[in-house]
Amino acid sequence: MSRAAEPFVSPSVFFFNSCENAQAVVNNFFNESKYECYTHFFRSPPLSIAIGYAVVLAFGLAFGAATVALVFIDQYIFRRAMNSEYFNTAGRSVRTGLTASVVVSQWTWAATLLQSSNVAYQFGISGPLWYAAGATVQVVLFSTMAVLVKLRAPTAHTFLEIIRARWGRVAHLTFLGFALITNIIVTSMLVLGGSVTVQALTGMNVDVASFLIPLGVILYTFAGGLKATFVASYFNTGVILVALVVFMFKVYVTSEDLGSPDKVYHNLQQVSLIRGVEGNRDGSYLTMFSRNGFFFGVVNLVGNFGTVFIDQSYWQSAIAASPTASWKGYLLGGLCWFAIPFSLASSLGLAAVARSLPITIEEANQGLVPPAAAFDLMGRNGASLVLVMLFMAVTSSGASEQIAVSSLISYDVYRTYFNPNCSGQQVIFLSRIVIVSYGLLTGGFSIALHHIHVNLNFLYLAMGVFIGPAVVPVAYSISWGRCSGKGAVFGSLFGLVCGLSVWLSYGASFPGGLSVENLQEDEVMLAGNLSSILSSALVCTIISIFRPDDCDWSTTKAIPLIEDDPNAHIAFETEEALEQALKRIGIAGVLITGVLVVLWPAFTLPAKVFSKHYFRFWVALSFIWGIASCVLMIVLPLIESRHGILILLSGGRYGLGAKAEGEETALEDFVVEDR
Repeated sequence: MSRAAEPFVSPSVFFFNSCENAQAVVNNFFNESKYECYTHFFRSPPLSIAIGYAVVLAFGLAFGAATVALVFIDQYIFRRAMNSEYFNTAGRSVRTGLTASVVVSQWTWAATLLQSSNVAYQFGISGPLWYAAGATVQVVLFSTMAVLVKLRAPTAHTFLEIIRARWGRVAHLTFLGFALITNIIVTSMLVLGGSVTVQALTGMNVDVASFLIPLGVILYTFAGGLKATFVASYFNTGVILVALVVFMFKVYVTSEDLGSPDKVYHNLQQVSLIRGVEGNRDGSYLTMFSRNGFFFGVVNLVGNFGTVFIDQSYWQSAIAASPTASWKGYLLGGLCWFAIPFSLASSLGLAAVARSLPITIEEANQGLVPPAAAFDLMGRNGASLVLVMLFMAVTSSGASEQIAVSSLISYDVYRTYFNPNCSGQQVIFLSRIVIVSYGLLTGGFSIALHHIHVNLNFLYLAMGVFIGPAVVPVAYSISWGRCSGKGAVFGSLFGLVCGLSVWLSYGASFPGGLSVENLQEDEVMLAGNLSSILSSALVCTIISIFRPDDCDWSTTKAIPLIEDDPNAHIAFETEEALEQALKRIGIAGVLITGVLVVLWPAFTLPAKVFSKHYFRFWVALSFIWGIASCVLMIVLPLIESRHGILILLSGGRYGLGAKAEGEETALEDFVVEDR
């Protein structure tokens, strides 16, 4: 990111070596005695290493064991056999509330919690909005893909099966490479961001944390497959959103040092005068006129298309959803997810600026703004809450990535090229081997990234260069019947070469030549990301126009199942309803996208530098969005599965005959309805 965002103080909030160093960074408009009374906390991490092991190892394994137990209890009560279809698709009947909760959980990475506050710390109020808007629209637009999967490939297990059915082996192998790169990058970011923060808060070695964090995830994903990850996702989402609400109230209501929007506003004004942000209007943290914030927004928007459209975990959730939940869940999940980066960064990120915390640019890029702000405001309790919140985010998204990769290897490698006549039990066996192997592999990969000094910010911004070229061809695979396989393959490879060439050559043109620092400059990242996705889209579209395919979707509808799944066969009436809803869903997605990335930022520009009243409105909006999302994601899945919950809690004594007409008959661990 731009050097202009670097704080005016350099010592680290986490690595003070002496009281003299701590006192040297105290700003003159804060009470020095406050720092003096707790600088001893900063001489070492604020939490003990025992707490780190308790959360990462003991809590992780206990949570995994509890999830596994819940899955097996459900199987015992409802006599549900664990076949390959159920292991990888959860019965294709997930309801709207849980689909939305799972989407929120999958999309809440370590970067969501850490980097959103980082951009607020660097760019001011523009950062949270650009982060949230630039990563919400992909999920909202993906709702169209989710419906098309139900209509045009109802028996698919992975999006690569659709590509192979349409375009054959070469295209299948090409996009298999993009898919695996996406999963590796995403999971490595999860583990790396989590382990660095665990080290900052507890002193645990980064390498050890990187190895231990995936263990609990491996446990319940190995045992229960996609079903277990959905169960865990519901609880993870609830914890994260409750913690989000706690931090919002702490910053703007109950804090002794801040405690009101007016106080935060006053402090942000003071900091803007002392160390304004280059590229912001009047150097203010209180404006949407932010050059670097806008650059980040575009990079964020482009890069995250790849991590949704090329990530099997999102396709897998769409496949697992019931027909109506396939689009409702993604629209609702995307809008509720918006609150996490927007409301959290508007709280902890701005609080770090308002308190003038001495965080270096290197530490900010590692994602250490939220734990610093939480510790400053709430002491060890705040640090502990961030640790639990982060652990929930890492494990939940990590579980989705593990089951996604296991599906790719099982169906698109093993079944496709090695054993086309494999049995369901062979698929489950291989899936479990991949889950364990991949969990350990990504821990090792994050260790390697840490040792070559690649930080979370660099990975997050650069990922679009590598996976962006596959976005448009993959979207065309299910949405445009005239898109050709040659156009898709050549377009994606050309986009990759073009994006890498622009990114590397532009970075090398800066003083100092080719380096990590130059490659993560705002302009360089923007050029590389845009070149990748736009050149691929252009080439793929042109080739397909002049050499079109003629797809009637019969091949994608004929993707074979390994074991029968009645929910894979969509009734004619349901197909008609989805066809009628498809246009409305597309229009809704475009409208939401336009509001979030065009109209909302545009409407803030006349405000120039925010007034106190405008800032109050901004804070009130973040509160409303955060609290509403929390309530919806916790309550809606429970309401949808209330009768099944009673059956499970009563050990089956609450009979199926007690249900009301038309309501579900089983809990299915908040996952599937009885059809």
